[in-house]
Amino acid sequence: MKKKANPPELNKMSHAEKDALILTLLARLEALENRVPKTSQNSSKPPSSDGLQKKTRSLREASGKAAGGQAGHIGSKLERMAQVTETVRSPLPQYCTRCQQSLAHERRNCMIVGK
Repeated sequence: MKKKANPPELNKMSHAEKDALILTLLARLEALENRVPKTSQNSSKPPSSDGLQKKTRSLREASGKAAGGQAGHIGSKLERMAQVTETVRSPLPQYCTRCQQSLAHERRNCMIVGK
């Protein structure tokens, strides 16, 4: 990152030097203003700050194919086993993980919600 330059002492500068400084600063200002404006797509701004202008559509051209799986594609899936090889039992917790209250009376209607 560039180090900030110390501001020049204007009272020691001639009018020509001041005019040159003003022109340089105006050129820098114009270059900064011509940069791509920040939107929610290229910065961390929320989408609500983009305003009401329409968003540009994708520049990609349509391929002509139907959406989804294509005809003739051989799919694969996890097949069901003919015989069960292993049974995993998950015991219910004894206490609520949030409030530490006993769940002994809630065995029938116990529903464990993920984090």
